[in-house]
Amino acid sequence: MKRPISVNMSKRFRLMEVTSPNDISKVNLAERVIFKLPMALQNESDFLKHIDLANKAKLDEISSAEDKLRFIKTRGLVNILFLHDNGGANPIWKLNKYGKPYIGGWEKDFSISHTRDISLVAVASEAIGIDIEDNSRDIDLEKFKRTKFLNFDDGAYSNKEEFLMRFTALEAYLKYIGKGFHKDARTISVRKVNDGIVIDDGKLIKAVTISDGGYTISIVMR
Repeated sequence: MKRPISVNMSKRFRLMEVTSPNDISKVNLAERVIFKLPMALQNESDFLKHIDLANKAKLDEISSAEDKLRFIKTRGLVNILFLHDNGGANPIWKLNKYGKPYIGGWEKDFSISHTRDISLVAVASEAIGIDIEDNSRDIDLEKFKRTKFLNFDDGAYSNKEEFLMRFTALEAYLKYIGKGFHKDARTISVRKVNDGIVIDDGKLIKAVTISDGGYTISIVMR
């Protein structure tokens, strides 16, 4: 199913559910598209055949069946998109010094995020980070507030939904800058301004935060 998601910013994203590689045969990567991969659909063979040798070697190191399925679907999808965008060239996966994966020579950036039931892949012509969390997960808000591990405004701890807006925005930002939690999260201010999330890491950047089917999703890009 393809439908636009309206956000309170100038940027728009299309959330596209993918159950088969055939679903993306006519995707235009000039668009901002978030690909949604339900894990309940056990059709991993459709994606496994697109996994390159380097990723197959990494797949052998994964013990959990669920983690294997997520890996196959997301890495397979990225490879399909790369091939679609590069006329069949072989993808060469690399890692930056913080461990973020990228494909050498590809002018696109991508970001991957998982929950128990869904994986997301975001692809853009600029730096991008994405994160998804299940709104039903158990979160001890008081514990997070006491530890001071995060630099959120007090409104973050009023309820789980408010917390997840900020937490997914932070995670998406850390992927966007390519450092993950190698960067101290306490040095990054995450605040709600009006209805949006603003991140201050020496300069201000806005996160697009949306709700979809019981999940909170945040995207950060230039």
